Amino acid sequence: MMKSYSSPALYMQGQNILSQDYDQITCLGHRAIILSNGIAVNVAAEPLCQTLNTQNLVSEVVVISDHFNDHELTNLTALIKERAADIVIAVGGGKVIDISKIVAAKIDCQLVIVPTLASTDAPTSRLSATYNAQGHFENYIFFDRSPSLVMVDTDIIVNAPTRTLIAGIADALATFVEYRAVKCAHGQNMFGDKATIAAGVLAEQATKTIFREAKLAIKANSAHTVDQHFENVVEANILLSGIGFESGGEAAAHSIANGLTQFVSPTIMHGEKVAFGLLGQLVLSQSSSVLYQKYLKFLRALGLPVCLKDLGLTRDRQTLYQIAQEVLRPNETIHQMNLSLTAADIVNTLLQIDSYAN
Repeated sequence: MMKSYSSPALYMQGQNILSQDYDQITCLGHRAIILSNGIAVNVAAEPLCQTLNTQNLVSEVVVISDHFNDHELTNLTALIKERAADIVIAVGGGKVIDISKIVAAKIDCQLVIVPTLASTDAPTSRLSATYNAQGHFENYIFFDRSPSLVMVDTDIIVNAPTRTLIAGIADALATFVEYRAVKCAHGQNMFGDKATIAAGVLAEQATKTIFREAKLAIKANSAHTVDQHFENVVEANILLSGIGFESGGEAAAHSIANGLTQFVSPTIMHGEKVAFGLLGQLVLSQSSSVLYQKYLKFLRALGLPVCLKDLGLTRDRQTLYQIAQEVLRPNETIHQMNLSLTAADIVNTLLQIDSYAN
């Protein structure tokens, strides 16, 4: 089986790059639609739109709803075609990014990603996670090409809540652990191919960077100060983990996170669920107690969920069994571990995580 590796055509990161390096966007086309929502509209989307218009790239901001559906997708693609736009720019968090990828693929145009948070590794990938109206995870949609450009303006991201950076740290920390699990089981990456050595190197470097610099980066974030520690952890969260997970593969950590989605509060962030799933990955991979304690201690120090109570759950076996069934859905990445797991195995894993934390 062949190996595969994917990445955006260009990744840029630094302070004030949206106002200084806009030429990387203007060279991509003639007209842009900027998709955004929430606080990101005023913080980043509108300023970017003004800058692009002054540079003769006709641009407009379209605010998308929190409950984006197929009807809105149809209307939005019709609007973009009517405007003859050839660039779609996503400005915001994970939901805006996922929707923008779908829209850009439908109209076959250039895609630019401008994340305003470092809470996930979604910006660099060529896939989108889809959720139903209740916010429950459904599946992944895969696209033919990666984003044309990812612009990470750390002056914007440093003003986001530290909780978002910490959630991204948890998401990125799972990448190398899952890569190893997939590799050991001769599983496949997100494209259905074998992982490259490069993907593993990036995933491992994300882990090393986080263990070494996360606490200092969080301190910088709290002070709204961009320093080298903050820059490095943002890069680990977005670029290193983004390429690492997609080209290296996911396993149990993300399946557990997805399985939890409909049973925990929607206020719990993706990365926070992945933190708990990461501990489950270590259990299922039969990691040493020393390694498990290393991750447990680190996650706990960052205030991430490490037991059922942290997620608003109890040891009720009926609920845990329902979660286990979601974890083991046929399209879940836990199956890349090539283990014959039952719902009872997953319930026991969830209970083990809880016991180890307490």
